[in-house]
Amino acid sequence: MRVRVRDHIAARIVDGTYAPGQRLTELEIARSLGTSQTPAREALRDLAGMGFVESEPNKGCRVRELDSEDLRQAHPVRAALEEIAGHSAARHLKGKTTDLASALDGMRAAQENGDLIALCFHSTRFHRHIVESAGNDALTRAWNALGIEMLTLVGAAHDQVGFPNSVEEHAAIMAALDAGQAAAAARLLKNHACSYVTRDPGSTGALCTTP
Repeated sequence: MRVRVRDHIAARIVDGTYAPGQRLTELEIARSLGTSQTPAREALRDLAGMGFVESEPNKGCRVRELDSEDLRQAHPVRAALEEIAGHSAARHLKGKTTDLASALDGMRAAQENGDLIALCFHSTRFHRHIVESAGNDALTRAWNALGIEMLTLVGAAHDQVGFPNSVEEHAAIMAALDAGQAAAAARLLKNHACSYVTRDPGSTGALCTTP
């Protein structure tokens, strides 16, 4: 129930039903979905950690305001962080990519089912494992602070044309890490973060580009 409520709220944030800055309360969500407040509370807690909402003491949560400029600024930072993570994680993940393979399987299943939200969540799970495998707490904190789930889902929702290619990009990243190829993994992660089809509405230029 918690996951169903979480995914419902995330989808409504992305499609604009819940507008940026709008307050969300446990009671209102529980009533609208016919659930108790417990799964609503847990879902909002999850979404706060994912960067979808911001908690306000004694006021519930507010939908995070994220515009194209936020995306423009965040993706190069993510690219730099994941490039570092790829270099460091390669030696730890060589021949040990079972968790990455599981996340990749989840992405493929979500793609086949046309479930964009599930695909984005599995993608984030994939990247989080790489970042955490780098063994650098400062790097992990900086990466988490970006709210990767929100960035990924909003970016994909803005332009889904090239997003299916993301699955194969993840497969290439996993192959490089499994082989212990640090430089290749770092390059692929950087390029992937900069090709999330995240664009300004009406623009033909990617917000994040790499040489």
